[in-house]
Amino acid sequence: MDIESKKFLGQPKNFVSIFNALLFDGQPVLKPEYLKDENSELVMNVSSKHVDIIKRYEDGTYLDLFVIESQSYVDQSMVARVMEYESVARMRYIRQNFKKHLPMHTRLPMILTVVLYVGESKWNAAKRLSELEIIHPGFEDMFNEFKLNLIELNTNHKYNTGEKATQDFFDLLRMIYRKQVLKEDLDREFNRDALYFAYVVTKNKELLSIYQKSEKGDVKVCRALDEMFEESTNKGIQMGIKQGIEQGIERGIEQGIEQGIEQGIERGVKNTQIKIAIKMLVRNNQTLEEISEIVGLDLNALRELKKSI
Repeated sequence: MDIESKKFLGQPKNFVSIFNALLFDGQPVLKPEYLKDENSELVMNVSSKHVDIIKRYEDGTYLDLFVIESQSYVDQSMVARVMEYESVARMRYIRQNFKKHLPMHTRLPMILTVVLYVGESKWNAAKRLSELEIIHPGFEDMFNEFKLNLIELNTNHKYNTGEKATQDFFDLLRMIYRKQVLKEDLDREFNRDALYFAYVVTKNKELLSIYQKSEKGDVKVCRALDEMFEESTNKGIQMGIKQGIEQGIERGIEQGIEQGIEQGIERGVKNTQIKIAIKMLVRNNQTLEEISEIVGLDLNALRELKKSI
């Protein structure tokens, strides 16, 4: 996914739109023309793992470093990882731009990282350092907090990116994870690159099929997705009914076996009681009351049995 992530999110318009979505509700505050490529080794952790994409932003007033880390699974240590990336980047920037010491009154570029979480399961990892570490009572004011800038695409929150390609990608993932297409989106056309990146992330074969059938430009995809969701729902219902019937039959068989065993045992006991009673009646040395008490048969049954001997 890393290569496709760099290809799609690394496009200047798409890159700035992620930050505009998180910070400015899609307003074009950050401009793509001010972006420049930056060496990803600048933001590299102690395990020599590079971040996905890093860009230098220079608009004549500010110099900033913006980072996008695309994440497909929940990483419990993500907040610590991002903190490490940014700390390493600051120290490497100082070493690369200043010989020995940082001059007085020097201000470093702002480093801002966004974690774009594209997984389907809920993000249940820490979003702040204080949620990851144990803060002892009395130390709260001294603790240096660090917050994760996280975009989650599997929630009900709808982000506005201000850029068609990333907006289409965001909305496609929400549709697939929620298995729902809104009526107003049925005839909507989606950016072809966004469609392919959504396939790369979700491995949804319907998206790949639509992408391969299309050639250039935007693509209508929602009606096919809607049919797929409906078919999947119907299959789920049919499977549920089938499982319910099978479980019912299985339970019925189990109950029948249990009842059969109980009835068999009961009949076996009854036959044994009758055999013993016949022997005692033939000997004729005990009263019916005594035989009834010994074998457990009632007096009427013993009288009928005596007549048949």
